[in-house]
Amino acid sequence: MIEKQPIGLAGELDALTSAPAAPRGPRCSIGTLLQNADSDVAMSLRTVLDQTGVSAKAIADALSRHGDPVTSNTVARHRRRGESNGCRCER
Repeated sequence: MIEKQPIGLAGELDALTSAPAAPRGPRCSIGTLLQNADSDVAMSLRTVLDQTGVSAKAIADALSRHGDPVTSNTVARHRRRGESNGCRCER
């Protein structure tokens, strides 16, 4: 039997830097929509996502009315991409 040797915090953190990156999951539905939409729609969606004065609910409702069922939570999470509580899409 192989015995694991206890390592300190510094050793464990150093090991994380040499470990391969965790696989990224699938794009969120907003990221998928941006990838598949025509350029005009994608540009308009990117613009409105960056407008903090436009609510996530308003964006989700507009997308849902045009055939892409999306919740306001999904929009809000995509807006936080790159943060610990955001989606996995690249910023």
